Amino acid sequence: MKLLGLLPPVLLAFLLGQARPPSRAPRGRADAGPVLLGTDPPGRLRPTPPSADAGTTAQHDGGVDDVHRELQQLRARLEALEQERAQAQQNAQQLQQLVQDVQQLRQQIADAEAQRQVAEQERETRRTSVQSAVDALYTAQQRLAGGNGSIETELEQAQSAFTGQAQRDIEAARAALRNRDLSAARALLSAAISDAQAGR
Repeated sequence: MKLLGLLPPVLLAFLLGQARPPSRAPRGRADAGPVLLGTDPPGRLRPTPPSADAGTTAQHDGGVDDVHRELQQLRARLEALEQERAQAQQNAQQLQQLVQDVQQLRQQIADAEAQRQVAEQERETRRTSVQSAVDALYTAQQRLAGGNGSIETELEQAQSAFTGQAQRDIEAARAALRNRDLSAARALLSAAISDAQAGR
């Protein structure tokens, strides 16, 4: 310590500066050097092996296309079925309308047939009535020919059965009988028979 006190101050400062270790500036992140990760030393990095699910991913991608295609097919099938259903409904409505038309026609035919039968029955009844009245007038003519003018029953029957000109002939024969003209009455009865048979 005494020796240090004897040294000049300048020399002492120089010696102290040489004795200190050189100071290091603080290091930044850029000066930190390479950072090693993992177990491989530098220069011996190994390529990553292909993963086991790589093929599965490709299959999945292809599967998406298959599902999309199937979905399109199902939609097309659904549209076709909807069209068939609409056509079937339309056909069903047309069929129902046809059934109704057939039923109406059958009813009209039945009604017409019933009317025809009624009309035919009426014609038959009228024909029978007219023929019976004509037969009665033949009997009346025979009575008039024998001088018997009591033919009122036959005239009533004929007048109720005849129409038109035949009925007017019966009225004229009545008038002739009131005048006691049996010959004229017979002639009018013959005219009434002819007109009745001709439908006049």
